[in-house]
Amino acid sequence: MGGQPRTGFWRGLGPSRWEFRTACLSGVMFAAAFPPIPAAALAFVCLVPLTVAIARAADDGAPVSVAARLGAWFAVVGFGLALYWIAVALSLFTSLAFLAYLATLIGMAALVALTTTTLYHSRRLTGWPLAVLLPVAWVSLELLLAYFSDLAFPWFPLGLAMARHPVLAQAADLSGVHGLSVWIAATNGLLADAWLAAVPSPRSNGGARRVTIRRAAVLTPVVVAILMAAAVFAYGTWRLRTVVLRPLARIGIVQPNISEDEKMQRQMRGRFIIPLAALTRQSESHGRQDLMLWPETALPDFLANRPDWTDSLRALARDGHTPILFGFIDYLPTGSGPQDFDYFNAATLVDTAGQIGVQPAYHKRYLVPIVERVPFVNPRWFAGMQYFGGFGRGTSARPFVLPFGRVGVLICYESIFPQQSRRYRQAGADVIVNLTNDAWFGEGTAPYQHEAHLRLRAIETRAGIVRAANTGISEYIDPLGRPSGALPLFVPGTATFAVQTTAVESPYVALGDWAGSACAIATIGLMAWAFTRRRRDAAAA
Repeated sequence: MGGQPRTGFWRGLGPSRWEFRTACLSGVMFAAAFPPIPAAALAFVCLVPLTVAIARAADDGAPVSVAARLGAWFAVVGFGLALYWIAVALSLFTSLAFLAYLATLIGMAALVALTTTTLYHSRRLTGWPLAVLLPVAWVSLELLLAYFSDLAFPWFPLGLAMARHPVLAQAADLSGVHGLSVWIAATNGLLADAWLAAVPSPRSNGGARRVTIRRAAVLTPVVVAILMAAAVFAYGTWRLRTVVLRPLARIGIVQPNISEDEKMQRQMRGRFIIPLAALTRQSESHGRQDLMLWPETALPDFLANRPDWTDSLRALARDGHTPILFGFIDYLPTGSGPQDFDYFNAATLVDTAGQIGVQPAYHKRYLVPIVERVPFVNPRWFAGMQYFGGFGRGTSARPFVLPFGRVGVLICYESIFPQQSRRYRQAGADVIVNLTNDAWFGEGTAPYQHEAHLRLRAIETRAGIVRAANTGISEYIDPLGRPSGALPLFVPGTATFAVQTTAVESPYVALGDWAGSACAIATIGLMAWAFTRRRRDAAAA
């Protein structure tokens, strides 16, 4: 397997030249497969070099540490390139931003190394095709990242690469984004099987009969991969033609374009209501609206501290005859003392009668690690730090009820969690709205990656989604995952969308992530089998 021998520390962690080249090749293709880079096809091949190397290590009896190193360095390269923006974005909140970025990469390296080790043991134990073993192992990793408590961070499921390709993305309504990931990982596995058949290990023997068998072993996986893609394309074409869209409401958004530096300055906060109110009146002057949306923390303080804000909100909603759903900072008392309260990243509604809080405010459930909540730590330890690390976590996902229907709210990066949108649809939501502030992402790839998730949420739930972002991207996404009316980044503006919904209850909404769960159960079973067999072999020896 090439490379120079390793000694000391590098024996465990340092890759050989061959391992590093393999990890880099797969990692670079992985990072380039996601929006906004127009190279989604790379998703279908990005894991092939990595998987071939792991399978060869397992088949040839190489140490399992080879698979672990390949996975770890793949994560360092792939996620390091794709998530570079973490260091930039978090620098607005903490001088430890680069350390947070490094911690993210270390965590991802450990998890991916665990995944590649699982793949190694599964291959060594069963000898099964990689078309079966790779999706089982990889989608189990994705499921772990989606449900990993305070550290959950499902930012890059393989299926996200299809977000900008509506025909191929329609299959997300069957089992969510992880169903797409199963297809993409299986394709990688099929191509890896073909590669292994075409270029056998040097340890294998030649022979005319083996050449004939090898030709069939190469062609069969490729044909199966093509047939799978054709089936997904045919399904997507059928869904695009047959899903009936029903008009629901006219929903307006305000994109105020307030910089993150201004939002973090306490003395500036009193001024934010002025551009929000002006843009709202401007939007309402162009026609009737059933609901107006303001972004996440459009009003970044407790309403009790700002009676002028509540007066303005009530007047706007009454005079414009339009309810306003807006982001703010809420709190709930936990005791009798002045410091006995939890505060939340929240959204609430002011109705056309000028009443605020008639329906309970929504409190964000999925919090950004470090910035909003330090993982596994009592948030009260950070009570002295202004809105950093100590946000409370919401406990319910109850849609707001309006005359035209029910509205589910996703705040900021809750859009990357499929299970939250599914809960809303199960609770009867007719439309989902995403209130977000992506100003801290800057002008890099992150805003586009963030927005892409919502295209899959629309397909999974078959509900229209309206996105109101402080600095963009603000837009409407129909229940088929097709965006329209996007406002450009870092430009103030307004828009009104004719929002649609459907009567469809998708298999994903009805059954949940059954494909991802099946992969996780299969992984646990394979690892239990490997452990039992190892103990039995050790006892026999």
